[in-house]
Amino acid sequence: MDLKARHMILYRGSLKSCNYRCNYCPFSKHPRSERELLRDREQWFRFCASIRKRAVDMGIGAVMVAPYGEALIHSWYWEGLGCLASVETIDGVGAQTNLSFPVRQCMETYEKAGGTAETLRLWATFHPEMATAEEFSEKCTDLWKRGVSLCVGAVGDVGNLEAVRELRHRLPKEIYLWINKMDGLKRAYTGKEIRQFEGIDPYFSRELEMTAADLSACKGRLFVEADGTLRRCNISRPLRENWYDLEKKGFPGQIWETEGKEGSCGRKSCSCYLAYGGRDEVMNRVIFGPYSLFRIPTRPKAAFLDIDKTLILQGEGRVGHRTVTDLQALAADGCRLFFATCLPLRDAKKKCRDVWQLFEGGVFAGGAHVVFGREGERREHIFSIESKWIEELKIRSRDCHFRMLVYREGKEGAVYKITLVRPGPMGWSRQDVRDLGMSGGGESGSMRGIWDMGGDQVRWYAQDGCLQIVNWRASKEEGVRMICEGLGISPEEAVAAGDSPEDREMMELCSP
Repeated sequence: MDLKARHMILYRGSLKSCNYRCNYCPFSKHPRSERELLRDREQWFRFCASIRKRAVDMGIGAVMVAPYGEALIHSWYWEGLGCLASVETIDGVGAQTNLSFPVRQCMETYEKAGGTAETLRLWATFHPEMATAEEFSEKCTDLWKRGVSLCVGAVGDVGNLEAVRELRHRLPKEIYLWINKMDGLKRAYTGKEIRQFEGIDPYFSRELEMTAADLSACKGRLFVEADGTLRRCNISRPLRENWYDLEKKGFPGQIWETEGKEGSCGRKSCSCYLAYGGRDEVMNRVIFGPYSLFRIPTRPKAAFLDIDKTLILQGEGRVGHRTVTDLQALAADGCRLFFATCLPLRDAKKKCRDVWQLFEGGVFAGGAHVVFGREGERREHIFSIESKWIEELKIRSRDCHFRMLVYREGKEGAVYKITLVRPGPMGWSRQDVRDLGMSGGGESGSMRGIWDMGGDQVRWYAQDGCLQIVNWRASKEEGVRMICEGLGISPEEAVAAGDSPEDREMMELCSP
């Protein structure tokens, strides 16, 4: 569930040259003519003007340059990025770069054009054959101290392992160093090599797993080329529309959607980070934030994750292997993991047995049962329901045709949730809720509300065909707030993810 439109656009100009001379790269061998550079400059500024004109209407939150070759040695890219950074809806601008530009001079150009260091995001690639770990890390540290967000990466060439290790040692620990798998290796990495690279990049396993292409996961992002050719990502087939033709039409909002529009992207798999890293998937957002293509981890201190349709995808019976490895890496990176689910604790444990040991408790039963802490220091709170509600619902069940499930803490413990189940596929409608005699109505467009009976209140919400009833104070938001307070952190230092109206408040609470 997106709390606001945070769309991201990648841009690739006609530039096909680089100042580095890596022997494997075709762009290092392409001569730069003044005519080509002038054409690239004009195309880039045309694109920037179109973004400035429509960014607010289109809900564009970030722009990243993904060039062939090296773009940031040219001043016009810094001017354009600074200009885009000044747009009110844009949270981040950046580029892939070998970091060979003069920092002070380029930052002055960027800031003079309207940019701020806090808005700049750099994806910096280390080339051991062209730069030493010492000089590269010094430039990274300079940018980081100026307030620029950046990630640093290198190709997973086993022959360069020691140079990359040295770079990791020299970089501030706050800067993430990622490893791309080496396409030219022509063999699988050994177990030892994988462990060595995972010691540098906790998310290296993401590079080794094949991600099947799925166009429905690509909404909210676009890849624009110099002539206006549009793609969903850098490796997908072109869309029928052209960016500049759409500009004349005012960029209809559905351009961000993918369902029923384009058929297939033309690929069997998402074979690089710019493809799989930009997919609209929970773990991408949890690890890398709303603009995951910058590849800069947000490093939350805690994560609160729903189970059904979030950790366990629809139609699957358990947490997928990719999600398991992501959670392991997230925990290894210092994030404390918690569930935030409408399931009772015992049902959550059964469904998530593969990852249960990674979590420190969570918010269960829609907020009615809050548990956190490791064994020996566990804290627990139950928001209970008065037993009179059970008797009242038994009476009403005869006319309203539902089955009642009562959840207690222990066999004779306090009641913390009541579930009303309708037979077959009937589920619950707003009229059914009114027939049951519930007061409070519910929010516009959602099936939630407060039921007041003689001054005593409970909270109700409909989910997956069932009507759930909990203490009026119980919610995922309140549970997340309690755990954050117990951990001594602010909710803004945490991240929350889910897919239903029950998740909205906790996601807003954790939004920076």
